Amino acid sequence: MKETQHKNKNTVRKFLFLSFLSVGFVFLLNSCDSRNQKADAEVDERYQQDFEEIYKLIYEDPALAREKSREILDGLVAEDKKPRIKSLKYIGSSYALETKYPEAIKYYNEALGLAEEIEDHFEMGNLNNNLGTIYNEFGNYNSAYIYFITALDQYDLAGNKEKRSGTLNNIGLTYLNLGNFEKALSYFEQALETMEIRDPIMRSTILNNIAICKVNLKEIKEAMEILDRSIELSEQANNQYGLCISYQIKGNFLLAEEKKEEAFIAYQKSLQIAENADLFHQTAISKTGIARVLLNQNKSDEALKIAEEVMKMADEKNSLVLQTDAHRLLASIYQTKGKFEKSLLHFQKHIEVKEELNNNSVVNQIYDVELNHLNQLNKMQQLELDKKELAIRNKNNLLFFVSSLFLLGLAGLYLAYRNHRNKQKVKLQSTILELTKKKSNAAMEAEIVERKRIGRELHDSLGYLLSLAGLNASVLQKRKDISEEKKAELLNSLMESIDDAFEEVRNISHNLAPSLLSEQGLKGALKSIADRVNQSNKLKMSFETFGLNQKPDGLTENVLYRTIQEIVNNTIKHAEAGELFIQIAQDTNQITLLAEDNGKGFDVNQLKTGSSFGLSHIKSWVENLNGNIHIDSKTGRGTIISILIPKEKTA
Repeated sequence: MKETQHKNKNTVRKFLFLSFLSVGFVFLLNSCDSRNQKADAEVDERYQQDFEEIYKLIYEDPALAREKSREILDGLVAEDKKPRIKSLKYIGSSYALETKYPEAIKYYNEALGLAEEIEDHFEMGNLNNNLGTIYNEFGNYNSAYIYFITALDQYDLAGNKEKRSGTLNNIGLTYLNLGNFEKALSYFEQALETMEIRDPIMRSTILNNIAICKVNLKEIKEAMEILDRSIELSEQANNQYGLCISYQIKGNFLLAEEKKEEAFIAYQKSLQIAENADLFHQTAISKTGIARVLLNQNKSDEALKIAEEVMKMADEKNSLVLQTDAHRLLASIYQTKGKFEKSLLHFQKHIEVKEELNNNSVVNQIYDVELNHLNQLNKMQQLELDKKELAIRNKNNLLFFVSSLFLLGLAGLYLAYRNHRNKQKVKLQSTILELTKKKSNAAMEAEIVERKRIGRELHDSLGYLLSLAGLNASVLQKRKDISEEKKAELLNSLMESIDDAFEEVRNISHNLAPSLLSEQGLKGALKSIADRVNQSNKLKMSFETFGLNQKPDGLTENVLYRTIQEIVNNTIKHAEAGELFIQIAQDTNQITLLAEDNGKGFDVNQLKTGSSFGLSHIKSWVENLNGNIHIDSKTGRGTIISILIPKEKTA
């Protein structure tokens, strides 16, 4: 009984993260306060009142806000870039709040392009922040972090410090997603200090997130006090959306602490608020929470009825996020009721819908956003260089006559600089030669190790089998007096040894140049490795691929296969991991390999001392293809290996 309660408690805590981390993200939409009125002054006054109305609607009724934004957009001319940017941004946010991320990305990028054209740093900050929130939803935290940092830079260029609080909050949520609660808490506290007290909506959002951190840091009492402060702020500001979220989070806290009756009351309050404010998505989430409480109270029939209502709501809005949560909930309910076939069916549906959320089209669009982001960073750097160059030119004009007196001195400094630069070039060339030599030595060492391994396999396994076969053959040849029965026994043993030798040759040949790699490609070979690993029941290996319809070139394919073999071997031998996940994605420019395990991890600095031959070999193989490898690991935290191999450009 205690074990079941502990399992339920862990499930509720996990649900707290999956259900409520995303609602803490802040889509920056330009609320019309005094600080923003200056930024909005350039927007035609004809649309100012409309945009204020849309801002109020965006969380309550995203579809209606989108409809009104489209009406404004249809009436604009080419010169109306300011209102066009805001209309596109609001349309993108309406889709984002409905979890229709591909459409949101499309409109955000279009708005960002226009903002860059007119150098509207304020809106560029908003749009970078909003794109970062979507990256977080996909779990692409590295790219999300880049977007958020870019947003902070844009707000600095715009001279608007207040909006930084929303972005700092989102960075905190990135660390919260990663399970780094101390780091997340520091960003939330920075956000709270940066913002002005008169914005109760933002303040209540940040307090909600701080409460989540406090719970995970085992500071339950303080977390509940902070959450009550958030609820009080939302009530004062009549922030129905924020109030609904706070009660949902409170319900999860209470349910995690096995306070089922209090959790039920909190969920009921959030449901009442959501229904009164016509918050469709939050209504479904609140009902899901109520169903989980009922399930924990062994009221599976009542829980089932509510779960079916949630599923109907998800199907009505075609919300993949709600569908995946509803299927997971139904799977748990049917498992409790002992209807394991239905439970398995809903769990499979849960997996299918979850995969649909991360389909190839979404991934490709995210890759496109990454490319746009890199172009955007280059433009910002060029802008800063242009500003510095202009300042230097003006200063040189003012000091022209004075600087002429120092021409000889400057010439001497220039010669010294050229001399220093030449020395640096020589040093760089020497470093490159040394690195090239090290790469060659590493490749040679890898080849020697591989040959030794092959020799050892031939000697230990194949040599033994052939020796045994030779012994039996020798007996048959020299002993003429043995009985027919003994002769048949020796012949059978001889044939078994020969069959085993053939099987060993096939295994060794498969490891050197697997037939699956040529017949079914990298995906088929990866599946073969996963099947063999999963037969042991010691390590669970899963994988996914994107864009492998076009086969990579032979050398790259073999390097990736050998790299995957080495990663699997290292995980089995050293990591003490229970799970290993491998992802391979290919686009027009590069092939990306991501491997993540939940093992004991290691000190990455050990690689510098050459203590890990396997990883050193991988590094050598990847660098020979002009690729890059990044290893993220700490003792006790698992290991993440990221490999990027560029594709050769065809004429």
